[in-house]
Amino acid sequence: MNRPNNSQWKILRSVLADSLGKTGSGSSNAMDWLSFHWNLIVGRELMTVTRVNRVSGKILHVTVSEQKWFPALQSIREKIIASVNRRAGVQLIDCIIFEEGPVGYPAGEAAPERKGLVSQRQMKSQGNKTMVRDENLQDILDRIATKFSTMPLAVMLLFVSNCSTLPTDSMSRDIDLSRSYAVKAVDKLTHKQDGGAVRDPRAYYHYLMALKEVRLHQFEEAARHFSEAVEFDITNSSLHRQLTMNLLRAGKIDEAYRSLERSLHHFPDDTELNMMMADILVGRKEYERALTHYQRVSQADPTLSRAYLLQGTVHEHLNQIDLALDIYKKMTQVEPANPLGHHYLARTNILYGRLREAKGHLEQALELRPNLQQSREYLAWVWEKLGNVEEAAKEYRVLLKLDPFNKKIRERLAALSTSVMPVDVNAAEYRSAAEKMLGPPQVHMKIGTIYYEQGLHLKSLDEFQLVRSRDQTKEILMILSRVYEMLGRVDRAIDELEVLRKMNPQSIRLMIYAARLYSLDNQPRETIRLLQNAIVTAPQNDTLYHSLALAHISVDQLDSAIARMQQAIALNKNKDSYYFELGALLERAGQYENAVQNMKRTIELNPTHSNAHNFLGYMYATQGKSLDEALNHLQKALSVQPKNGYFYDSLGWIYYKRGESERALEELKKAMVYTPPDPVLYSHLGDIYFSLKSYSKANRAWRNALSLTLEKMEGAKGEIPDPKDLKKKIHKVQGFLNRN
Repeated sequence: MNRPNNSQWKILRSVLADSLGKTGSGSSNAMDWLSFHWNLIVGRELMTVTRVNRVSGKILHVTVSEQKWFPALQSIREKIIASVNRRAGVQLIDCIIFEEGPVGYPAGEAAPERKGLVSQRQMKSQGNKTMVRDENLQDILDRIATKFSTMPLAVMLLFVSNCSTLPTDSMSRDIDLSRSYAVKAVDKLTHKQDGGAVRDPRAYYHYLMALKEVRLHQFEEAARHFSEAVEFDITNSSLHRQLTMNLLRAGKIDEAYRSLERSLHHFPDDTELNMMMADILVGRKEYERALTHYQRVSQADPTLSRAYLLQGTVHEHLNQIDLALDIYKKMTQVEPANPLGHHYLARTNILYGRLREAKGHLEQALELRPNLQQSREYLAWVWEKLGNVEEAAKEYRVLLKLDPFNKKIRERLAALSTSVMPVDVNAAEYRSAAEKMLGPPQVHMKIGTIYYEQGLHLKSLDEFQLVRSRDQTKEILMILSRVYEMLGRVDRAIDELEVLRKMNPQSIRLMIYAARLYSLDNQPRETIRLLQNAIVTAPQNDTLYHSLALAHISVDQLDSAIARMQQAIALNKNKDSYYFELGALLERAGQYENAVQNMKRTIELNPTHSNAHNFLGYMYATQGKSLDEALNHLQKALSVQPKNGYFYDSLGWIYYKRGESERALEELKKAMVYTPPDPVLYSHLGDIYFSLKSYSKANRAWRNALSLTLEKMEGAKGEIPDPKDLKKKIHKVQGFLNRN
């Protein structure tokens, strides 16, 4: 038996992602330790559907076989984190991100599947729903309790009773509460208490609706509800902050600016509001005004290093290098372990010609964050100007390892002479060269990149939107698209990418990325169009034909899928996965002999391709032929994946076809251990029990199979039992039970 849920093949988004490159993971020892203890912590059932993927900072990325397991995992996420850290003896992780994908299968293989295709619904399924912690959400929830405490209990109960029956669909955003009993009651209390501490329930309603949109990362709708909430409760500073934050995340910078002007009129000393206003003013090149707001933040809270960092960059923009130097020094005093403080302090030292001091700060920045690429570029340049060619070359080689295709670094390395004299830092040429090398501060880009690497995607979005408001470069558009995708906002990811594609209409890479996003957004025909265009530009790229075949499957164009897969094989005759996928397509089309030949070719290229062995063995078993050969294939499949429940089901079905029902039952029981509830498995179990004359157990198994089948009927095209056949079996076994 092959796995019923997920695709027979790598899903389209995975194939397209492969063509865009992969990210690395942590050290093997750490991953081995985490994998071992993960399995001990989550238990047998969850360990079979999860796989520890990688660690980024203190964020653990875990792959989950299906989205239906997400709620169970989310409910115990905090307990898992606590248990991992307790076992490690240190704060090893503080966040877990769950990602849907194949779990625990050998490299180069897709997840094991049933013979035949899976449902169209599954092929069209939404992309990875990365569960990213929203660091502001807990603060929001905490504030709700504080706000409710200011209301009289009777009014609060009235409001809650009104809200408890509010619709949750899109119509709820247009609901009018002005005539509700709760609002009228509050109006009366307000007149009685002459203002008092009574809050308008409409503020709470829009506040709660905004919370719902925040959780879904629907920043536009969240901002709309926060705007309404502010109208009904203008004295609440947290509502003003949340309104501006969501406008920024939605990319509505001008609206955010106007909102801040109104908010600061009511809360002139609020640090968050002043910080956001200063950030926007820098983008508008109103540096003096921005400086005033940053200084106001530093006066209110001298421990906020970000305010010092941004003040320093404003002084750089104003060419006040001495003031920038003093501010950066303050930042390193406030937060000595922040690499950006040392990085920007080095910038000012370079401008002053203090190369030794700059070198020291750059080395300190790289010690704190070795992948801070621009710090390493500065350090290599400083070594050049100090006349140390060997050290400069060493840094350039490290940079090339980090970015092998960086043309600028290659040219600088090639231009190094065998011996270089130290430069005269007092010469006018030096200052000009230093300014050209350093370029603008680009502080938001650096802060956003660090947040992105740490998995704090909402915080990175804040910074990247500020960059985009000033300069729509190719780099910022691409990274914004990626951030929106990570947050589940594929629609916004597509918007950003389409702006970028207008700049580079012939880019194959962008076509592939766009095709992947449209696939995630359930727009398969647009995916097909983009891939067809990509093939015109790169007709010898086999992966494009492969991806296009998967896109055709998603719209039930089976013949086109087969043709495209055959074209992929014509261009790359040695890729085992292509033959496997073509074999599965041919089997669905009823071309069994051709399907078998392609599976055999898969095994010739990769003798350990467990899915191909399973597919062949199960096909032989269902046809009741070559059962010895089928048994041999399943034994090989299980030697590669000894805990694959679907393989045990196939093995059990072979024994059943051989007339060895007792042995078949043993294998089916093993299958039950390693798989979630599955209709085909229960159907097989019922057949085996019936052959053993265990009629009551057969009845239960078939009823379970029927129930699970009816759940999966809509759009299903993979192997599921025929409900009519199951009903006949149940009727038949019921007759035996009645007679007995």
